[in-house]
Amino acid sequence: MKVPGRVCVADGLSTRADAADASREALESVADRIGANPDLALVFITPHHAAQAHRVLEDLRGILGADVVVGCTASGVIGAGREVQSGPGLAVWSARLPGTRVQGFHLRLEETEEGNFVRGWPEVGPDVSAVLLGDPFSFPVEPFLASLRREKKAPTLVGGLASGATRPGGNRFFMDDRVFDNGAVGFVIAGPMRLQPLVSQGCKPVGKPFVVTRCERNVIYELGGAPAYDGLGSVLAEMDEDERRRFSRAPQVGLRAASDPGSKDGSGGYLIRGLMGVDRRSGAVAVTDHVYKGLELQFHTRDGASAHEELQSLLALASALNPESEGALLFCCNGRGVDMFDSPDHDVGEVRTFFPGVPAVGMFAAGEIGPVLGQPYLHSFTASLGFLVQAAGG
Repeated sequence: MKVPGRVCVADGLSTRADAADASREALESVADRIGANPDLALVFITPHHAAQAHRVLEDLRGILGADVVVGCTASGVIGAGREVQSGPGLAVWSARLPGTRVQGFHLRLEETEEGNFVRGWPEVGPDVSAVLLGDPFSFPVEPFLASLRREKKAPTLVGGLASGATRPGGNRFFMDDRVFDNGAVGFVIAGPMRLQPLVSQGCKPVGKPFVVTRCERNVIYELGGAPAYDGLGSVLAEMDEDERRRFSRAPQVGLRAASDPGSKDGSGGYLIRGLMGVDRRSGAVAVTDHVYKGLELQFHTRDGASAHEELQSLLALASALNPESEGALLFCCNGRGVDMFDSPDHDVGEVRTFFPGVPAVGMFAAGEIGPVLGQPYLHSFTASLGFLVQAAGG
């Protein structure tokens, strides 16, 4: 039961097939523990409930009555220690945050003669925390994040891309008393509470790092003054057969500015991107992002074992630094879960191991948002988390 004047967080999950039954089950469970009219409610629903999105929203307003409501559709939802990747699911995370300002927003792309602009972003700076849920079909997430990086105004930002549809207009987004099928939604918190990010990219570096010495857009021609393909070949030659097999399944590269010594958010300072292909004739290597001369590059391999080890290591550090976390939000790539690990409920299970009793809710995303060296990026195959903790001096 809630204690007046104190931070209170509760989560709820339902796997019932009927949207009305599911929303009542999850919401009443949350309301019993947090009380009516909390400051914030975050909800994720699977496509099974998308047609009843307005009904879910009505129940959110009627049963819980949160001041700010945000949410979206997802291929799978996370809550109550479970990861629901198949079948219907509805997960709710709600918080009462005394003294903390919570502001919801809906972002939309506006096309004008002068160019395209994102409207609806609140006037905030790096001293606040935010969650962003974007539509992969109608909202330019990576260009938007790049603009925040250029302006150096990005708040601590976590979130993900809605994964509840395979076509434009198929996703649903909640923002207070409205349901949208495009754009992005989210919320900002400012005051004595903040979100402490954790980005687990699930990769292990292999071989030595290189410096990009010649490139164009996303194609790398030279590493350290030699053909990029030769650099890749030297790394492969040092691997044993098992390592080469794992690398060939999902080859990755880590990119970072050569001046960056590492990262406080657990990413090692690397931005992980996929290796698209190689051209032996030209010696070129193509990756899934634009690169520039002077970047440091290190090849990475991704598998369940390395992802498990990295997540455990980062959670152990996070629990030591912030043992009094009040809640957690978890955005997992839809390629994780049972597709990556031997057992279900892996990522949320690890969160509960290191943060027992902490309400943790989230979704399987089509892309995850989290910081690298303090700046927001769009990731893949990542677990991006935000832990609700006391702000410094709060």
